Amino acid sequence: MVLKAADELRHPAFLNDDYHWRESLYFNFNDTANQIGGWLYLWVVPNQPMPSGMLVSFYHGGWPDLTVNDKAMAAPGHRLVDGKRWVYCFKKDADYLIDADFDNVELSGLRFRRLEPLKRQHLSFDDGAGNGFDFDARFMMPPYDYADGIHPTPSWMAANRYHRAWKVDGNIRIAGKEYRVAATGDSDHSWGQRHSIEFCKNLFKMWSFQTADGALAVSVLKQGIDENDNQIALGYVTRNGKVSAAAEIETTAHYDENGVQRDVTLIITDETGHVIRARMSEMHSYIGSGSWNTFWGYEGVGDYVVEGVGTVPGLISYFWPPRVTPQALAAGKWK
Repeated sequence: MVLKAADELRHPAFLNDDYHWRESLYFNFNDTANQIGGWLYLWVVPNQPMPSGMLVSFYHGGWPDLTVNDKAMAAPGHRLVDGKRWVYCFKKDADYLIDADFDNVELSGLRFRRLEPLKRQHLSFDDGAGNGFDFDARFMMPPYDYADGIHPTPSWMAANRYHRAWKVDGNIRIAGKEYRVAATGDSDHSWGQRHSIEFCKNLFKMWSFQTADGALAVSVLKQGIDENDNQIALGYVTRNGKVSAAAEIETTAHYDENGVQRDVTLIITDETGHVIRARMSEMHSYIGSGSWNTFWGYEGVGDYVVEGVGTVPGLISYFWPPRVTPQALAAGKWK
């Protein structure tokens, strides 16, 4: 489907009483110069007790702790420090539904403002205690809807979900220090049913990377119940302005005792038959999230070495249901 400027705006719940209906905006980036990962998130769940929420998380170094964002949120200045590594997190759920449209929306100091439809936004945040950011966000491609892929978007995931590669230019202010950020990342806008119980039964494995000029941009998912025949490839590959759906994804990785990935290989075949091969030796920064009893995993950033292209910054995000344990991963029982 051709996504238009209006798709950047809010969408009404198609079932007014659907508890699982959700709409969200998500931005991530890999700041290789400062070795910082960025995770920005804003959502509305109109039929739940806390119908609005937001998250700002910046992380430096490796954090194999599923509760580290909560610990950072509770720490002085919302910042957790251990030697040279640190995490900043500000997360809020609201007991009211925000009524602003997504062309100019704000919650708990986090603001997304559209400057030029389909092309440019301004992202900003101020926690009231001297921490925050100001980003110029420029999209490097048109929005790609997963519904246009070879495989249908699972009904429990979202009725519509589109991704775009973006370029971030701006500054982060944390604990009296300013970081200049010029990086790339992946962004997501989804709306529809997000059935959390069904979602958490499935594997969620995501890879993305983008060259600075936008000539190559990849954002792909592999989801399914197990490691056999029940996983599907979702997402896109952009090469020199041409967008193609991901058709098949092959991947291998090693895991440490905490379930943290390393030595990742990735082979993506798109709908035209073109193959992209990439590998990442390790994430320079990562953060744990979730719960061992429900859904757990890591979001992290590092450099991919892409065959025929070179070193390209990107992200890995992967989450597992509780039946997949760190011990099983370390033993090589799951890919």
